[in-house]
Amino acid sequence: MQSRCAAMTSLLVEKAYAKINLGIKIVGRRPDGYHDILSVAQCVDLADVLYFELASSDQLTCSLDSLSTGPDNLVCRAVDAFHAQLDRPAQPFRIHLEKNIPIGAGLGGGSADAAATLRALNRFYDQPCSDADLRQIAATLGSDIPFLVEGGTALLRGRGEILEALSWEGKVFYVLAYPEVEISTAWAYGQLGPILTENSPYFNFIVSLSGGCVDHDRLFEVLENDFTPAVERTYPIVAELRSQLDRVGARATLMSGSGSTVYGIFDDRKTASQAQSALQRQGCRSFLCQRV
Repeated sequence: MQSRCAAMTSLLVEKAYAKINLGIKIVGRRPDGYHDILSVAQCVDLADVLYFELASSDQLTCSLDSLSTGPDNLVCRAVDAFHAQLDRPAQPFRIHLEKNIPIGAGLGGGSADAAATLRALNRFYDQPCSDADLRQIAATLGSDIPFLVEGGTALLRGRGEILEALSWEGKVFYVLAYPEVEISTAWAYGQLGPILTENSPYFNFIVSLSGGCVDHDRLFEVLENDFTPAVERTYPIVAELRSQLDRVGARATLMSGSGSTVYGIFDDRKTASQAQSALQRQGCRSFLCQRV
C-alpha cells in the first residue's frame, strides 16, 4: 500500500533494473587493489522502484526494514555526488525505495538504485549532465554503476567501468534463483586462486568481440564465472540450484557476478515458467525475467 500511495503522489518515479553477468573472467589484480575483469553484462526486468518527492531535507525510506537508509546507502551517496556537480542550489528530496532485487545476490541491486537516482535527478534538473557525465559520477560510487546508468547489454572491462555497448537479437528467458545467501563482493575476491585466463573459451570469445551483435548462441556455450568454485565450495546450495535448473531443461546455467544468485537460460517461456514455479513450490525465491 505504501508503494501504491507513493506512486500516486511522487514527482518522479524511476525503475532500477537488475543485471546479470553472462560470464565473468578476472584478468588480474591492479595496483589500486581492484581487479580487472572481462564480462558481458545485461539488464533484466527485475527491478527496484524509487519514488521522489520534494522535501525540506533529504530523507530515504525503504520497504525493507533491514536495509540501512543512512548516508552509507548508495542512493544517499548518489544524491550527494550528483548535487556536488550542480551549479545551482540543490533541491532536497524524500525518496522511498521499493526493494525487489535481493541483497548480496550478484544482481547489482544497490548499484542499480544509485544509477536510477542519478537518472532521476538529471531529469528533474532538466538534463544538466550528459550520459558521459553521469557515467563519470557513477564511477566514483561503484564499479558496475556506470553500466547500470544506461543498461542494455555491454562488454565490461577494467574494474567494470569501461563499457562497450553490444546489440542483442533473439529472445531468451532467464529463471533467477536466489538461495537466501548474501555474499560480500570483497569476500568473493578474497577467495580467488591464481588468475589464469589463457585458453579459456569464454576469454577467447570475449576478446574477439568488437561491437555489433553478440552471437548469444555461441556465448551460452562458453559461459564461465571465476567466482563459482569458491562460492559453491562454501555454499553448496548454489551448486544444487544450478543442477536443478539443468535438470528442468535450461540450455545453460551460471552464477551471476560474485553470487549468490544463479540463473538458467531457456528458449521458451512455458518451460521457463514451469522451472520457476517448481523453485517457488520448494520455497526458493525466484524470478522469471527477460532482458531490457
